[in-house]
Amino acid sequence: MTSNPGASGAFTFRILSLFIGLYAAQAITGSLVQTGLPTVLREEGMGLDRIGLLSLLFLPWALKFLWAPLVDRFCVVRLGRRRSWLLVCQALIALSFAVLSLLSPAGHFELMLCMLLAVSVFAATQDIATDALAVEVVDEHRRAAVSSAGVFGGYVGFLLGVGAWLPVYAAFGWQASMLFMAGVVAVLTIPAVAARGIEDGAPVPLSEAAFRPRLSASFHRVEYRRGLGFMLVYQSGLRLGIALIGPFLVDTGLTLSDIGWLKGAGGAAAGLVAALAMLAVLRRPSARALMLAALANAALFLALAGVWAGIVPRDLVAPLILAQSAAAATSMIALYAVMIGWCSPHQAGTDFALLQSADAVMAIAFGIAAGFIGQAFGHAAVFALAALLLVAGAVLARRLPIASESPLSVDGALEIQGNQQ
Repeated sequence: MTSNPGASGAFTFRILSLFIGLYAAQAITGSLVQTGLPTVLREEGMGLDRIGLLSLLFLPWALKFLWAPLVDRFCVVRLGRRRSWLLVCQALIALSFAVLSLLSPAGHFELMLCMLLAVSVFAATQDIATDALAVEVVDEHRRAAVSSAGVFGGYVGFLLGVGAWLPVYAAFGWQASMLFMAGVVAVLTIPAVAARGIEDGAPVPLSEAAFRPRLSASFHRVEYRRGLGFMLVYQSGLRLGIALIGPFLVDTGLTLSDIGWLKGAGGAAAGLVAALAMLAVLRRPSARALMLAALANAALFLALAGVWAGIVPRDLVAPLILAQSAAAATSMIALYAVMIGWCSPHQAGTDFALLQSADAVMAIAFGIAAGFIGQAFGHAAVFALAALLLVAGAVLARRLPIASESPLSVDGALEIQGNQQ
């Protein structure tokens, strides 16, 4: 892994502010689509069938691995291999929000949907370049810090996309709220604009004749295959456990306002605190951190199963949910810090996008499975099975590869290319 030569001195502010800003810009789009827009559209009387179409806007995040090799292959050299994509995507996101300010969500719903789909594509592409940049310019000792910064930025984006956007919309209307979002994205782009030279010392892309980034190349590395298999087991428990948290809270008798606080501001605050704590204590990728995070989530899911079974008092639901939000953030930070090391510096965008897309598909699959299991056997069965899968993930973490293999040499790249033909 090649590190940025200036990382040891100016790393803390320059690198962390860059990644916080980039991940916050991504999260703004997701939180707006998932929470902010459905709330506003429903208030304006739009039918649930049309609001449900907003789920299509998450497709680019699940499918981004399809164009990730293009992000690895092409760039504007003068701006930087990854930085060129970051600047272009951020500019397009801000411009799209400005265009959206001219549309009425009720009167131009289909056109608004198309524009938001474009925003999702730009944000997903920015994510490919951001993750690749983390692989290429951050050494092993800094990966945990960057992973913490990414999760922290995600929660900041959530708060901006819901907590800040909704009050602006309520006070000033649609046009002002969209221009506000465009301005926020522009501000979050400042660290990327100021990051000239950040890729100095990063791996130089091999010529296309020597190595052409493609999806199949990822699976030629044993470390990557093992890591992907581990991630599927590790994340399955978490995805299964969180899938029905909302319905569980309804079934335990909490009001919608209480649930909104727990899953909104309260959950985001718990995640932010966890991210800051991990930033302070997690110095490098750690299998032990993965094990502890998995076991913490397992214990909390078992406690929630106990609530449903009547063993644990229902008065503890709120603190358990807040603790689980913090544990989930901790788990994601520990996992992403390790995932960075599985990716080749010569096609980092492709490798990381494939991991994230697999996780997204798995979230959908286990969300559906949770519904069937919960309907047939109740919430306790879902939480208990999630805990069991998390314990299995903790056990597998003991043999997990942490550091990445050496960057591919030209000879190694040619060998892989030959095997693909």
